[in-house]
Amino acid sequence: PLTDDSYDRVLTLAAAKGISFQFSSGDSGDNGLGEPIGAPGVPSNSPHCTAVGGTSILNKLDGSGYENVGWGTSLVLLDDGGAVDPPLALPFFGGSGGGESVYFPKPSWQKRLPGTGRQVPDVSALADPYTGVPIVVTLQGQQYVISGVGGTSLASPIFTAFWAIANQKAGHSLGQAAPIIAGLTSGLNDVLPRSTPTNVAGTVFDSSGATFYSPTALFGDLYNGTQFTSAVGNLGPGVYEAISFGLDSSLTVTPGWDNVTGYGTPYGLAFLNAVTK
Repeated sequence: PLTDDSYDRVLTLAAAKGISFQFSSGDSGDNGLGEPIGAPGVPSNSPHCTAVGGTSILNKLDGSGYENVGWGTSLVLLDDGGAVDPPLALPFFGGSGGGESVYFPKPSWQKRLPGTGRQVPDVSALADPYTGVPIVVTLQGQQYVISGVGGTSLASPIFTAFWAIANQKAGHSLGQAAPIIAGLTSGLNDVLPRSTPTNVAGTVFDSSGATFYSPTALFGDLYNGTQFTSAVGNLGPGVYEAISFGLDSSLTVTPGWDNVTGYGTPYGLAFLNAVTK
């Protein structure tokens, strides 16, 4: 509570002066506490800041563009120099932080949301390291390395850039972003739960015969998740895993506001027009 209060005192003064602070909602889902509370990170749980959650960006199967899903990654080991029988579900790998604060009450601009505490996040942007931003690292005397970065520490500055442009477009300070976002009827991409027909599935053959594992058999028991997208990844020579997109611990993506992506992701110029009209 002392940490919460110390941050909130500063953020309260900033909000009163029309300054908007954005903070990452965290990269560990519900932080192991489960629904309905979870454990929103500090200081993103303050009602005087804007909490930014995370998404994964995936190419559409028909090649027509991309789509957002809530960031939540689980891993299932399929092959480690030989088929893993049965496939081994690994610990939760990471996902957008969110949930209900047990310390701060729900602000007036969240009155339509469930619970009695401050709900996190408010909005979201790209965060998944598997689909994040590529960076090139040069090493002395070695070939350059292309790597990827992610986390809600990527999502927060992405949204902050949107908000800075919106302030510039308005010609004055718009103040704290979260209450404005909560009142929008356009300009946001509502992130929805998704599944695809190409989700990872397969058959393991052993001395007992053949065992088929459906996508939900591989991942569904982790968090009772039924709607998600998955793909095969290569961890190293002879090591393969199934990667899920959209299984964020006990947190779930739903139409409208949810505790993974908030109200959604800013939709380019439409978002800028909506917050400055």
